[in-house]
Amino acid sequence: MNAAERMQAKVHIDADQLVMRFTERVNATADEPAARHAYRAGFQLLRSQLPMYPASGPRASTVFESAANTMRLLAARCLPLGMAVAMHLYPLCALQCVPLPLLSPARFKRTMLLRTVRNRSLILANAGSERAKGADQPLIATQCADGIRIDGMYEYMSLASVADIVLFKAKLAGSDQAVLCAADLGSDSVRIGKWKFSGSMRLSDTSSATFTSHFVPHGRYLLVPDDDDDVRCIADYQRCWFHLFLAEIYLARLEHLHRVWRLPQTAEHIICRNEMARLREYSLHLLDDFSPDSGIERLKKTTSALKLGVSLLAQSTVTALHSRDAPTAADSQQLAADAGELCYIKSQPTADERILRSLGVSSALCSTAASSTTLTRLAACPTAPVLPEPPRPSHQAPRRLLGSS
Repeated sequence: MNAAERMQAKVHIDADQLVMRFTERVNATADEPAARHAYRAGFQLLRSQLPMYPASGPRASTVFESAANTMRLLAARCLPLGMAVAMHLYPLCALQCVPLPLLSPARFKRTMLLRTVRNRSLILANAGSERAKGADQPLIATQCADGIRIDGMYEYMSLASVADIVLFKAKLAGSDQAVLCAADLGSDSVRIGKWKFSGSMRLSDTSSATFTSHFVPHGRYLLVPDDDDDVRCIADYQRCWFHLFLAEIYLARLEHLHRVWRLPQTAEHIICRNEMARLREYSLHLLDDFSPDSGIERLKKTTSALKLGVSLLAQSTVTALHSRDAPTAADSQQLAADAGELCYIKSQPTADERILRSLGVSSALCSTAASSTTLTRLAACPTAPVLPEPPRPSHQAPRRLLGSS
């Protein structure tokens, strides 16, 4: 083992110990207020020891890989904690890499926000989820002298106990515009609800967030048309980053569970892992080459196929865990907990059923997709071999999002 390999091994050991102490500290508490206090203290230690901010490289794939290493270290040992930190890293990476016009207000506000986040070591959160299924009360922004005020609720926000800034979209009252906001959370005008999940999943630190006349100053929001192609493209671009992070953390967890529980490595599992590796590589290639001119559809379809494939791998691992003999009651309880954590990916954006329907899979097949390796290959194979489009003529200036903002 060379020096670099020894250093990497030490990082893994240190991360395992940090995560173990973190989970033990939270689990030892008697009630939710005490658990949240322990969560904040433990998270403070984690963020002081592990990289929480991506590299500032020119290529999106470089930015992703720098953040993915932290995700793998956390998710392998504790999937809910890995999910929580992903909710900070993926919007940060997407915000850092989305192409914006050089002299636009959007680019200036992004630069100032990223500088503030890094200089003050702030933690981001991203509000809203497909899982809410209409439970969110639409956020309404009202203009005031020094900015806007926000009212409404988002049902799901991870890192609710530790986040400093939350990103969201709100409707501007009395207009056909919307606002993209980066709002501070340290205020009495934001109320954080109880944890949404119990058991090990409470370590995702997911709660509702209610805003009551919450002030957002100029410089922390961007006015955009409510129904605009650029805004939809940005939302899809951010979702592609989420797909990549979701795949990364679940694959790290699956590898850990297969090793710890000595699950069988079937030929189908190995083939699917190889297909997911190809999709990951191709997704990063498309991410590097993304521009508004080339459109978002190819990137979105590829990362959606990656997310779906990893989800189906997770469900096959659930089946293998349920089939595993448990010599002790403690082992049986841990097997059930490990299997339960893997089930959430099915409904995480973009939900499996929605991706399958976009592929033309019938509703009847959607309901049995979790046990079908064939559907994994259906999702993956048509997408990966597609070659990039030829480059546009050099005299044509590339379009940038929100150029008129």
